[in-house]
Amino acid sequence: MEDWTLFLRDWTPFTQSVLLVGLGWLLGGLRPWLGKAKTKKANWLTMKTELSIWKRKAEQFKEEQVLGPLYRLPIINFWNSLMNLIMSGFDKVDEIDRLSDFFINAKGFNRGLDNIDSFIRAGFKEDADEIIRENTRNRVYANEIIRLHPHVIEILEKHL
Repeated sequence: MEDWTLFLRDWTPFTQSVLLVGLGWLLGGLRPWLGKAKTKKANWLTMKTELSIWKRKAEQFKEEQVLGPLYRLPIINFWNSLMNLIMSGFDKVDEIDRLSDFFINAKGFNRGLDNIDSFIRAGFKEDADEIIRENTRNRVYANEIIRLHPHVIEILEKHL
């Protein structure tokens, strides 16, 4: 009987050490894990914010009769957030495809506004074929942004 208790006494400090090291390891991994979760949420929220701006500006563009308004759609944060999410393991191809399509429309819209601005600066009249063609293309982009908005919001809501 004494041999058994002696054996337990010898193992108790070792077991305590192993348990404390294991607990420290688990707690040490908790903070980075929580940080990653916060970063992911921040990326999704950033994308959602820019999405709302895009929709609002696309609707405004459709209602206005201005060929080349001065505003542009903010696209940098959306793209950076999407890339951050992909690098952190977001791999749902169909969702990435829909988010990218939405981004491409916003980028095309901005490019069209820049083209109209450059035509006007080059001395083209507002009824020039180039400006009207670019404005028509921008109206297509604006319609696509408005049409795709609910589908993309659905993706974002699922991840928030």
